[in-house]
Parts: sequence; structure tokens; C-alpha cells
Amino acid sequence: MKILYFGPISKKGQASIGGYEAANRKNIDGLLKRGIKVVEFPNPVINRHWGNLGKIAYVKLFLLPLNLWRYRNEKDVMLHITPLYGNLLVPALFTVCVAKKLGIPVLVDIRAGSLIYYYQTKGERYQRQMRGMLNRADVLTVEGSAYIQQIKSIIGVDKPIYYFPNLANVSNLPIINKPMDKLNILYFGRLTKAKGLDIVIDTIKMLDDRFKLYVAGTFGRDYNEGMLDDDKIVYLGFLNPSELQQVLADMHFFIFPTKHIGEGQSNSLIEAMSAGLIPVVSAQGFNEEVTGNHGVVIPLDGTAIDYKNAILRLVSGDMVKMSLACQNHICEYHNADVEIAKLITIYRSLLCQ
Repeated sequence: MKILYFGPISKKGQASIGGYEAANRKNIDGLLKRGIKVVEFPNPVINRHWGNLGKIAYVKLFLLPLNLWRYRNEKDVMLHITPLYGNLLVPALFTVCVAKKLGIPVLVDIRAGSLIYYYQTKGERYQRQMRGMLNRADVLTVEGSAYIQQIKSIIGVDKPIYYFPNLANVSNLPIINKPMDKLNILYFGRLTKAKGLDIVIDTIKMLDDRFKLYVAGTFGRDYNEGMLDDDKIVYLGFLNPSELQQVLADMHFFIFPTKHIGEGQSNSLIEAMSAGLIPVVSAQGFNEEVTGNHGVVIPLDGTAIDYKNAILRLVSGDMVKMSLACQNHICEYHNADVEIAKLITIYRSLLCQ
């Protein structure tokens, strides 16, 4: 079996620009671990310092599918594509069309939380393109369980659909033994207002001196390091996976007031909970699905006061018990060992058709 994997993909062992890249890297590593051959076709990384001019790099998305020609006569080979939405849907549709013309089976893997939003707001042409891509797929996987019914009822595509969540490697999770003399709050990911960084900063300023905020990630255009200049805030920079694991061991809470339209099953949230961080998150995307009954989910119109009060309520409870429950929840519902095995089963059933 050989999987031709298209989408945003982080380089192995390096820090991820975003959750999309991190999820695909984790999936590919999980497949390789189980002896599945994977050929990576990562999306181009644009130079954001060039502004809109940097998006010229996306032209490569129309060239990558031409590589599929060499696999046209191979057996046990298939395409796994994680498409982007908006204006980048067209090259994803083109990739799927090329694969189908060459007789290569196609799995379209729907990630992020903006599929239905774009479908309902981008107009009829976009809707035709989306339906065209999904209808050409042999099978669909989705990261949010709500998509299973929405794809059928809203988009009108009736294909085999399987739930495939974002994952955590849970085989060697840290023992919950966090210091309690100081209470550490972590945010890691893209540092933008859309992800709620303004609320994060306001929240830590309202909390007492027991609390400290640690921030990691890359800055968007609307924020810079100077905005984190506060005695209660520590900026950790851009962390690779091993550095992140070291930081997580000393953290108590993960704060995530995102309003990002594309929010799905956040990799940051899953990683944090797997290390026993108690989540205080917005009700955006699939955050509530990921957290289950753990931590606090705050309405989208929540303010820094709401996040402060939620953290203080959690501190008054049994934090060790809550941390263990978060960790166990991820082990049960986002276990890479379990879910990658299910994905391989989907691959095999498709290739046997």
C-alpha cells in the first residue's frame, strides 16, 4: 500500500506553522510507524513578508498533481488529500480530477471547521466546485462529527463518510505532577486577534500574582512581541515538538478564546489536554466536541472577565483530578494508535473495491 498524501504538512521534527500542518505530520508519522508507505506532497509555504505577492507560491498547487502521472499503473496506491477552502478549493478539485482520470482511488479528508461556512457564503460557483470535489471522492473522512450529517443535508453529497478526529500520541504521556506554588496558563498557536490573543492578555492582567501566562507561536500581522511586555507574561518563541512537551509538563491551564472561522478540532487543545492541562476555551469550531465535559467552554461573546472567573472556579476544585480526567479523555477519543489503525482499514477497504 502506498499513500500519496497532499496537503499542508510540517517537516518532520520541526515546529508547525499551524494546526493543519501539525495534524498531517502526525497522521503521516503514524502511518509510517505502521509500515505504510507515504509519499508527501506538501503545500507550498508562502512568504508572508511579501504580502499578497507571496501567494504566487500557491501556483505550485496546480503543478503538484502532475506528479500523479508516475503512479497511474501502480497497484495499491491511492490519494489522501486534505483540501483547503476559500480560493484554494480549485487546485484541490484539480488534484482530485487528475487522480480520478488516472484511475487512482481518492480519499478526501475534510479538516478545519469552515467547510459549511464557505459553502453557504461563497456563491453558486463555489458550491458547484465543492460538490464536484466531494462527489468525485471515493470516500470522505471528517474531523468533526457534525460534518457527517451536514455534508449530506446541506451540500447534498451522499458518499461513505467516516469520522477521523485530530490525534495525540498517548503511548508515553507525562505523569501529572505539576508544581502548585505557581499556576501557569499556556497559549500556543498562531498569535492573532482571531485566535483571541487580546482576551488572553486581558485575562492574565486580571488574575492575581499566583498566575503566570506563557505564550508560544508565531505572530500574525496584528500582533508583535512588544504587545506581550508584561511581568506576568513570558513569550517562549516558536517551539518544536520536543520543546513543547517540556513546556507542557509545568502548565496547569490551556486558554483558547478563539473566534477563528476555520477553527476545527484544535491540535493545540488536544496536545494540551493530553498533557493534563485543563482547558478554558471558546465555543468556536469543534472545541466543545474535543473538551467533552472537561474544563470550561465559554460562549463566543465571552469576555476576559468570563475567562478569569472560569479559571478561578477551576482553581477552587481538585485540579489534579481534573488534569487526569483531561488526559484520560484524550486517550479515549483522540488516540493516534486507535484512529490510525481505523484509517488504514478505510484505505484497505477502498483499495479492495
